[in-house]
Amino acid sequence: MRSESLSCGVRRVLWARLAGPVCALLMLVSGCATFDQRAGFSDVRDVVEERSGKRVVWNLGTDLDAEVAEEVRQLLAGTLSAAAAIQVALLNSRELQAMYAELGVAQADLVQAGLLANPVFDGSVFFPIAGGPAKLDLSVAMSFLDIFYRPLRTRVAAARFEEAKLQVTGAVLDFAAAVRKAFYHHQANEQRLDLLETVVQALSVSFDVTERLHAAGNITDLDRARERAQVEEAKVQLRAAEVSGHESWAQLNTFMGLWGEETAWHIERRLPDVPSEPLATEGLEAQALRQSLDLASARQQLIVGGEQVGVSRAMLFIPESSLGAGSEREEGEWKIGPTIEVPVPLLNQGQGRLGRAAAEFRRAEQEYYALGVRLRSTARLVKERLQGADDRVRYSRDIVLPLRERIVRETQLTITPCRSASLISYGLGSSRFRPLSPTSTRSLITGWPELTSSNSLVAASRAEREFRRAAEHGPKRWVRTQGIN
Repeated sequence: MRSESLSCGVRRVLWARLAGPVCALLMLVSGCATFDQRAGFSDVRDVVEERSGKRVVWNLGTDLDAEVAEEVRQLLAGTLSAAAAIQVALLNSRELQAMYAELGVAQADLVQAGLLANPVFDGSVFFPIAGGPAKLDLSVAMSFLDIFYRPLRTRVAAARFEEAKLQVTGAVLDFAAAVRKAFYHHQANEQRLDLLETVVQALSVSFDVTERLHAAGNITDLDRARERAQVEEAKVQLRAAEVSGHESWAQLNTFMGLWGEETAWHIERRLPDVPSEPLATEGLEAQALRQSLDLASARQQLIVGGEQVGVSRAMLFIPESSLGAGSEREEGEWKIGPTIEVPVPLLNQGQGRLGRAAAEFRRAEQEYYALGVRLRSTARLVKERLQGADDRVRYSRDIVLPLRERIVRETQLTITPCRSASLISYGLGSSRFRPLSPTSTRSLITGWPELTSSNSLVAASRAEREFRRAAEHGPKRWVRTQGIN
């Protein structure tokens, strides 16, 4: 009896001494995982600043938010340029702020993957029907395989976190490209509106002269009707240009996240001139492959798939198992001992889970190679489109416009002196153009795209944007915001 009592005492002492360190170790392992909402954003910020020259800020209710708001106000106070519009949009867009939250989601998944499963406590009490002392069973167990599977799960979650950073970075850069596109689209609409206002004024004055000539019997009713038709058609085009200008203005405000008094910004109403030298396109294909964030994201998906296959193979036969300790009190005496739970893989051996992981890996592999081919093709297409647009713009400026100017001058020389003396017309804000006759004004209405593209990037702007996107981070990717085709 004395030896049995001594043995029970030794077991109680050993349990008391081992239980504390084991629990402390488990709490230490789980407590090392902390959640940082801003984790990964610094990488996104650095890449965006390196490739676009603009900075991004994640607004989380700190003092930095007030500084950002002041910077936005200062940018809107002056004449808004394309670079300033992009910076305002990157700092002020709520859509981007919502997108940054995806980093927090991926970081939370990474933290969760590093946590161990909680121990499970089980207790039961049995009362004899015939009477007598109750029987008490207590046990505590936890999945000890989590300790071995934890590094595998962490690698998968870490790979997905890197993928999320690449996707957010690419989306931010595409958003900046969409803002640049919207800005030049609005600027082109403003320039077109100014041009059509001048055309309508010129035609209106010309029609007044036509009315006087018709009253004097110098022109027929048919000529008068033709002149009026030109005026009315120009007014229709002017109204359409006004609507287009309002639409592009509203769209640019949406990108920049502005409303109310903030929308009172102004821009130069004329597109910049055509660059003296065309953009260099040598090595675009290799640069697109090297810089593509889409390709980097697809590569990261491939890594995720490989890690997931490894996890599925490791958990193929024994996905989970519990180890713990149990105690029992019967007739006033406590009994204690280890417990273990191991599933027997007879019916389910994890074939489906492993097959799914392998299929997803093969899909990611083929998508990666397909994207590389598409990148090369897109780079060649963008290069050809840019060169073609540049050729059209320069040909219009150097060949077509001089011919139109000559037609205007020759037309003016052929007008009768009486009509030439009475005709009051307007130019186009350029000293290169002489006063316009109705014929030359009609020619101007027909050929206004050539006039605009000869002094600006209208014809080449879209090709240039696609070229810059391909050179900076690959072809256009999906953007969760409204764009312009």
